[in-house]
Amino acid sequence: MSDDVAYLRFPHLHDDLLCFAAEDDLWIAPLVPAGRGPGRAWRVTVDRTRIGHPRFSPDGSLIAYTSWRSLDPEVHLAPVGGGPARRLSYWGSTDTRVCGWDPDGNILAVSSHGQPFSYFSWAYKLPTDGDPGKRLPWGPVSDISVTDSGGQHRTLLLTGKPPHEPAGWKRYRGGAMGRLYLHGERLLADIGGHLDCPMFVGGRIAFLSDHEGVGNLYSCLPDGTDPRRHTDHDAFYARHASSDGSRVVYQCAGDLWIVEDLAPDSRPRKLDVWLGGPRAGRRRHQVPAASNVAGLSVDTTGRASAVVVRGSLYWLTHRDGPARTIADTPGVRVRLPVMLGSGGGQVAYVTDADGEDAVEIAYLPRASGDRPPRRLASGRLGRVLEMVSDPAGERLAIASHDGRLLLITVAEEEGAEAVGVAGTGDERDSGDEGEEGDSGEAGDSGEAGGTGAPEARPAATGASEAAQNPSQPAETDASEAETPETRPAGAAASGTAPGGADSGPVGEAEGSGDGHVTELIRSVNGPVRDLAFSPKGTG
Repeated sequence: MSDDVAYLRFPHLHDDLLCFAAEDDLWIAPLVPAGRGPGRAWRVTVDRTRIGHPRFSPDGSLIAYTSWRSLDPEVHLAPVGGGPARRLSYWGSTDTRVCGWDPDGNILAVSSHGQPFSYFSWAYKLPTDGDPGKRLPWGPVSDISVTDSGGQHRTLLLTGKPPHEPAGWKRYRGGAMGRLYLHGERLLADIGGHLDCPMFVGGRIAFLSDHEGVGNLYSCLPDGTDPRRHTDHDAFYARHASSDGSRVVYQCAGDLWIVEDLAPDSRPRKLDVWLGGPRAGRRRHQVPAASNVAGLSVDTTGRASAVVVRGSLYWLTHRDGPARTIADTPGVRVRLPVMLGSGGGQVAYVTDADGEDAVEIAYLPRASGDRPPRRLASGRLGRVLEMVSDPAGERLAIASHDGRLLLITVAEEEGAEAVGVAGTGDERDSGDEGEEGDSGEAGDSGEAGGTGAPEARPAATGASEAAQNPSQPAETDASEAETPETRPAGAAASGTAPGGADSGPVGEAEGSGDGHVTELIRSVNGPVRDLAFSPKGTG
């Protein structure tokens, strides 16, 4: 990467100027010798759209490049000294690409304009005066380079290659590796690897190839002899190489490199480029909350809701007042909010703060201060697909991804140790809550606030008492009593799943009803769906 963490691509050079693409625009930077600090680059375009393959004109006054500003790639032309860019082509082809300039000052490009398939791209010569140009008679080609040698033009063609570059087909060895021709004579027929970016450099033919495993820069004589390797990248491919006729620049992993000449002892040098200013791709992006709501639970008054937005939970009043944060931890995803009971005061939700799904009980924002949330049953629920609360707010029914229907007790017991409180294991008793003045939310502590005696607990009815304290028989009337048809065998008596292999540790009360998990059923035909408690909360 460059020193200011920019991703630089598609380099080309002319004299002491270096052109490249960054942040969806063209930039020009001074090309400084080794050992000197980089000069500051400046923008040439402000299109803020996909862009690539810039090429300086032979006199260095213009830059031809490919731009997607008109949705399909087209050839554009921009002055180096500043000014508006001009569009030169109107082909409407998805693979139009600028390849360079010929010695006469015409732009060389390839495009499948008018062809039945995108891989039938032909070479075109395009003047800069607005003339539509003409198609060159070389047949389907993937790249083209033209030079003046001895008073005549010599053409280097790359054919038989798909429109994408070798970095997209690493170490491909099929029939679409590309074939290199110099004025009708094929070169390097047995190289056995991808070919890309052919160019004339100082009396030699330079190109990129991955026939030795990773894409690097190679060269050979015009007759295909004396092959040389000039770079030694072993982790990332050398890509988008170009030349001014004597030097070669290319991209590798977001950095730009230069090879000063193609001598046997030449070595590539990394170019230091300074764009200056903040990087546009790293700026904060404001995301509208309305289009990213993933969960919603309205309280019983209908005046406020717990809303999940992009994995965080907020308390939102419906008429006035600010939105308040309930749970917003970077890297933690919150989902499936459920209001507990009719008293309003608490909300349950699923969190992955411990790596596996757990239920967390948070207290709604109050002027008297915040209380830490309680985390229950971490790692014992599987992946939670659905969660509902009973009318009293004492139990949660959970549908897991493995077909289990779980019942978890969430009501706090006075004097008992809460399981996983705030993820720390701290003890919370009713005496502490009574001192904070919140005893009304936790239940009537009264004189028993510091004793933790079982007699001090509020009386529960029917299945609620049986689920919270399986060891004591519950007194129920005939209309609310559970029957063998409505209750799994042994579930109320022992608190374990009927015959479940992992129901033993799950069903244990661990000395407290808070966070106690009971497996009610296990479906072998997929997860259970559409959970709902009866109005009385008994089933």
